[in-house]
Amino acid sequence: MWKPAGHRVIVRPDEAPDKIGSVFVPVWVKENKAFEIVQGEIIEIGMNAWKAFDDGKPWAKVGDRVMFAKYGGSIVEEGGVKYRILNDEDIICIWREE
Repeated sequence: MWKPAGHRVIVRPDEAPDKIGSVFVPVWVKENKAFEIVQGEIIEIGMNAWKAFDDGKPWAKVGDRVMFAKYGGSIVEEGGVKYRILNDEDIICIWREE
């Protein structure tokens, strides 16, 4: 598994749907839509992520659901799963079930 350096965060983006209504989405369309997905789950957090903010403690943790900048970061693939490596500032918000 990738380990983010410095202020970076690894997010597993949600997958594009296989079906919209009753219409199946072709694979090539799903692959082209990869950059349009802006939600996912934090998988790893770099040791300096969010250190410049507030009390220096990360305000997000592994497992949190986040929204991130549409074209932020880099897409990498491992084991057939695509991930985004983002700067901490590309995370727009987090949400938790409360």
